[in-house]
Amino acid sequence: MKLGIAYYPEHEQPEQWDVDYGKLAAAGIRSVRIGEFAWTVLEPRDGQFEWGWLDAAIERAAAHGINVVLCTPTACPPIWLVEKHPDVLPVNKQGRAIGFGARQHRSYSSDHYVLHALRIVNRMAERYGDHPSVVAWQLDNEFGGETKYDFSEGARNAFHRWLEERYGTIEALNERWGTTFWSQRYERFGQIPLPAPIGADVHMWHHPSLELDFARFSSGSMVRFASLQAASLRPFIGERPITTNAFMFCWGDNLNWPDLFADLDVVGMDIYSNKPHEIAFYADACRGVLGKPFWMMEYGTGTTELERDMQIVRERGCSRFYLFKMKPFPWGQEQGGGKPELVTLTGEPSRNYGIVRSYAAKYAGEAELTETERAGVGLYYHFDSSWSYQLAVADRIAYPDYIVHNVYRHLYEAGVGTEVVYTANQLNGLRTLFVPLHQIYDAVLEERLIAFVQEGGKLIITSDLFRKNGDNVYLRTVPRLFFELLGWQENNFPGDAVAEASVLIRRHKSSKGETWLVHRGATEEQWKEIIAGIIE
Repeated sequence: MKLGIAYYPEHEQPEQWDVDYGKLAAAGIRSVRIGEFAWTVLEPRDGQFEWGWLDAAIERAAAHGINVVLCTPTACPPIWLVEKHPDVLPVNKQGRAIGFGARQHRSYSSDHYVLHALRIVNRMAERYGDHPSVVAWQLDNEFGGETKYDFSEGARNAFHRWLEERYGTIEALNERWGTTFWSQRYERFGQIPLPAPIGADVHMWHHPSLELDFARFSSGSMVRFASLQAASLRPFIGERPITTNAFMFCWGDNLNWPDLFADLDVVGMDIYSNKPHEIAFYADACRGVLGKPFWMMEYGTGTTELERDMQIVRERGCSRFYLFKMKPFPWGQEQGGGKPELVTLTGEPSRNYGIVRSYAAKYAGEAELTETERAGVGLYYHFDSSWSYQLAVADRIAYPDYIVHNVYRHLYEAGVGTEVVYTANQLNGLRTLFVPLHQIYDAVLEERLIAFVQEGGKLIITSDLFRKNGDNVYLRTVPRLFFELLGWQENNFPGDAVAEASVLIRRHKSSKGETWLVHRGATEEQWKEIIAGIIE
């Protein structure tokens, strides 16, 4: 596992660069991430680009044997762009534009934003695409982190186009959503609202089909923007890999990872946690998207367990590990003088500087990881099901917390190597598969799960499996899987037919395999007992 770190040359005077790069090189760090928030420094005025400082910063890094992962700076549109084109700003649920002064103040549905963002990406690619010290590219910063949903007029129009493409006719949408309820039938796509708060005195909420489709649209808008950036880079960068830094689901899993990374070369993410099982989950989740080694793009240098945490992600297929960050910021919203990073605010080495230096020396001659071994136990993560639960009013469940803390934690603590999988075609090679809270029906997955058990697999599902269709509407027919794998005879869903107190509803052998049906409401401690029994 190779080591890198986030560095901000635009924050320093040029004479400081050699000092800082020298300290990084002495610690065994041979790579820096730079540029993700530098748009206003690179393009201080519309169309006026200033590359000199970045040219020099990259060259000084090279002089110390340090390569560069160059980030596109599109997460922070400059003030001149916001003033010139106010539609760049997204709008929140309350109908107010998200103001300038933080980050991610951008609407993915604004043509002006996309045009200017792709312009600077293209200019960077032209200038640095074949630079020998620029070894990889990172898109943006934590897509969908601060601004998860946009309720602007541009987003509304784009959503209507998305719906028309998805359903074809308004009649089909009305039929599939069931808009006769509360007299919601539409005559044209332009009538469909965004799911902003209704504002009634008594809390009311939008149609669940509308909510889920808007979540899909919002994720798709970010995926489209990332793909456009990647397409702008490809002609100039040769074989250099492109990644981005996804974020932890506990802050919102509003961005579909398999979609996001489909056009990229390596999965990257940022982790900030002091829980070993949570760190391990995200490492497994990263590896599972593309089935190969991943990069940790940010890991906090202020942690008290850096050596332990580095080993956790190393064992799970991390090939490049980037710390955040070299030194504390003296200014801005992330300023901090009391908590050291790799060095203190005055530039003195922190405790973790020594840990990094020792790690780098220990693995100095090791080749970068290029492949990983697959575990035999799988845990299915389904974004649509997560969104349908988190958007619900009467039946809301924090899906990511349930997956990570109720299920995965006990696999990790039992020493069970786990693959996080996202699609039906990722099940090959697994012997045991957990599919909790997957309430959105998927015909392809249903057939694959039946085959999985018939071929000798052990399947653990929850009582809400396949309760809703892809339009977020409850099914009125029990899917075939329950009859095939559980010997279920009733014309009723197990969760409806069995008392709440029953945690393990049914354990059934069929053909060569076995299926466990667990009540959706199983607690963390109950999952611990269930997993212990399955392992035995």
